[in-house]
Amino acid sequence: MLRPGRDGGVVLSVKGFSAAFDTRPQKGLGFVSHAHSDHVAAGRNVLATRETISLIRRVWQLSGGYKPIPYRQELRVSDSVSVKALNSGHVLGSAMFRLDIGGESLVYTGDINTVPTLTTNPAEPVDADVFVIETTYGHPDYVFPPRHETEAWILKWVSKTLAEGALPAFKAYSIGKSQELIKLFNTYTSLPVVVGKTVANASKTYVENGVKLDFIRSGTRDAAEVLGGGEAVYIDSQVRSVPVHRRVKWATVTGWAVKGRLEGFDAAFPLSSHADYRGLLNYVEENRPRKVYTIHGFSQLFAKTLRLRGFDASPFT
Repeated sequence: MLRPGRDGGVVLSVKGFSAAFDTRPQKGLGFVSHAHSDHVAAGRNVLATRETISLIRRVWQLSGGYKPIPYRQELRVSDSVSVKALNSGHVLGSAMFRLDIGGESLVYTGDINTVPTLTTNPAEPVDADVFVIETTYGHPDYVFPPRHETEAWILKWVSKTLAEGALPAFKAYSIGKSQELIKLFNTYTSLPVVVGKTVANASKTYVENGVKLDFIRSGTRDAAEVLGGGEAVYIDSQVRSVPVHRRVKWATVTGWAVKGRLEGFDAAFPLSSHADYRGLLNYVEENRPRKVYTIHGFSQLFAKTLRLRGFDASPFT
């Protein structure tokens, strides 16, 4: 039996076993798919990957009863239930959870991304009878351009902004897209990258887990010198005052930018850590679950689309 959690997420109860995914467990086990704040749940017995736990503790300063679950290692959690964490491609440490329950299998995807990025590998294929899949961008209007094209647009905008004498600044999630932007500028430019405190904390965890990133934390003497020098990029999780004596132009990176420029920003780029509409469709069709539950975003529309394609699919409410 599946039901919504009190603060989002999904609760599974079957054969005396209870599991809460991305929501605080009232009893039994908890699972956290990744370290974004709207998915983090605390409790006495919560499983997440080692990388996710590191991000939760460093970025959000939460301790909790988190226990690491390695990728691709089957873990017996009751007499009749075993679980395996698989890469979901979303951010560092993100995982989907495959449960085997007395001969039946269920996958909770969390947030997934099905294409490679500068800092992540795409979601792994998974064989399961039942899918609980996120559908944040499960609408045909949300088909993202090829990633290399979006990256080129970002680099061109930065070059143009600097040529105008302004500082290019980006608002991006502290976990995931900020590190992808840092990697983009490290790889294709010689520009120093200054980042806000929360972004710096998350980025340190990426570096500790093998993702090479070069950045300077704001508020330091080095950051002040770089920003005063004129040629730099700034990245933060919030739009805030940047200590420079020149104009600042703000851009954001989000899948919603497919619809065009967003209010309050000078530019918006459709760089997302989620799968787009085609990515979600392809993922379901390639893995062929017997039953699909859609959750978040365009869950009703995407479930209808899957039914038209021959799947037993229902929105999760």
